[in-house]
Amino acid sequence: MTIQLHKAMKIQKIEIKNLFDQFDYDIPLTNPEDLLILTAPNGFGKTMVLNIIDSLFNKRFHFFHKLVFDSIRIVFEENLTLHIKKDDNKDISFLLFDGDLKMANYSYSILEIEEVINFINENIEHIHFNELEYNWHDFAGNIIDMNKIVQSYNLPEYIKIKYYDFIKKYTPILSSFLSTNKTYLIKEQRLLTSDRQGTTIEKHTLELQAIINRMQQEVFNITYNLDSTFPKRLLAEKQTVTEQEFISRFETLRQKQAKLHKYGLSESEQEVPPYSEENARLLSVYLNDIEKKVGVFDNLIQKIDLFTTILNERRFTFKTILINKEKGFYFVTNKGKELSLTDLSSGEQHEIVLLYELIFRTSANTLVLIDEPEISLHVTWQKEFLKDLLAIIALQKMQVIVATHSPSIINDRWDLVFNLQTKTMQ
Repeated sequence: MTIQLHKAMKIQKIEIKNLFDQFDYDIPLTNPEDLLILTAPNGFGKTMVLNIIDSLFNKRFHFFHKLVFDSIRIVFEENLTLHIKKDDNKDISFLLFDGDLKMANYSYSILEIEEVINFINENIEHIHFNELEYNWHDFAGNIIDMNKIVQSYNLPEYIKIKYYDFIKKYTPILSSFLSTNKTYLIKEQRLLTSDRQGTTIEKHTLELQAIINRMQQEVFNITYNLDSTFPKRLLAEKQTVTEQEFISRFETLRQKQAKLHKYGLSESEQEVPPYSEENARLLSVYLNDIEKKVGVFDNLIQKIDLFTTILNERRFTFKTILINKEKGFYFVTNKGKELSLTDLSSGEQHEIVLLYELIFRTSANTLVLIDEPEISLHVTWQKEFLKDLLAIIALQKMQVIVATHSPSIINDRWDLVFNLQTKTMQ
């Protein structure tokens, strides 16, 4: 067995047969910039391709019962492929191959689980599973409610047997592989939260505030541990630092501390005594300690830099985005008046939410799916989008698929485009 279940792998190609009972697609995802742009008129399935990928890796298998298709084949790095097939009875099969070797084969009929759910709905008062998608979307881990019911109630034995037989079919290999390969879908409707409580932009600023607070707590813990052991470590230290190394490391620290101060993440800069050969051993320990404390913020500072630079230098007029630990992010006018986040225009909010999710809510080795990034954006912003997205990809080390109608989004990068309409007509 050569398959590495705990290693995320990039997708290299997606083949879809008979989508909507009429389209065959062979979509390559291999280019040095890890970015693919899907385009076509309405009805060709741009958004559906994103939903296929998102539903698969988030194990919403019910999605494939509703989808009209014959087969889907996803090719990964290292000669790994995943096949999804639907037979004439609408039963679904998931087959994972390492080269020619079949590693997992998971097949089922939705009628099996529907029988269990329907029995519960009809026979147990106050418990309803009318939304199959919500209550049965992950056969590996998100079935706690269903498990509790099956275990707690005196269900007929044949219902329990159907249920547990169904669960046993789901192989750990497939579950592990799908869980390791992460996706993040940024939908076209981005401004409202799923629970409809407040706006997405308000939720994101609170989230950034929480991220900053967690990191400051981490720095506090590191500081406490380092300070309490400083004398002992100083006495045991044999390593010294040269003057040139001291100057270089101190300058790097000074720049980092200036960034922390700029974004309100640090009240003041650490003072370091001047270099001398007599204190070279002390300075070595001292510099190591400061680097550990400041280093906690390294990745966050890179993200904040990119986020604020894009918005301040290339986006908003007459207003500036600011960051601090009390507010997360907020905006002030060029006259110094703070703005309510909901006072920003729809286009501005769409831009902020899109950038925030790309920069702060994704991580390395994630496949990010973006649906219609052009919504509410001025054409000038659309033309700048790909340049900013490529900078984000370089920082985050991720793979991205964009579905768009807009030639302005594509701008001059038609080399990254896969046109579903053109490929269908060939």
